[in-house]
Amino acid sequence: MKKIKYTLVILFALNGIMCLAQETINAADPNTFLFGGGQGSNFAVLDLQPIAIIDAEPDPSNSLNFGISTSSLEAGLPVTGAGGSSINEDTWLNFTYRALNNAKARVFVYTNQAVPTDIVIKIQIIATANVGGVYNPNQNTNPITISNFEQILVYDFDSGYTGDGLGTGYQIRCTIENPNGVSLPPGFEIIYEIK
Repeated sequence: MKKIKYTLVILFALNGIMCLAQETINAADPNTFLFGGGQGSNFAVLDLQPIAIIDAEPDPSNSLNFGISTSSLEAGLPVTGAGGSSINEDTWLNFTYRALNNAKARVFVYTNQAVPTDIVIKIQIIATANVGGVYNPNQNTNPITISNFEQILVYDFDSGYTGDGLGTGYQIRCTIENPNGVSLPPGFEIIYEIK
């Protein structure tokens, strides 16, 4: 019985000594926690999905309105105004883009149908405004005569975002030359796409 008591006392004494041997980290000395103690590492993988969203403002209809000048509206002239051309500068393009593996993107413009032969539609970026966004504009400032074939409106750009609403992103000038007063086909759309 005495032998068991002495053994238990020795075990409790060793347990107490082991508890006192725990390493103390001194937060004022970075060497104690950078190079001392048990260290390990885990690999972390963060998988972000690519995002490409583009919006033509103002919402909700995004339709282009070409006002008719009543001062130049005369019988025999096309309703698009004297000379048959009209300009609209009320559309702003906003985008959000996050690349996969830092891939660059472009903004393309095209129509969903062929433009009638008597009509010429030109799209041009006339201003950029970075209100609430972070992006590199990199726009094509030349007028583009649009068709149902894709054309580059904004060249290679990195991940970024323009901010939302009127007065942010790219201001678009849309010019329609329609000397014969031809109508666009039903369901005609101008499409902006990020690729």
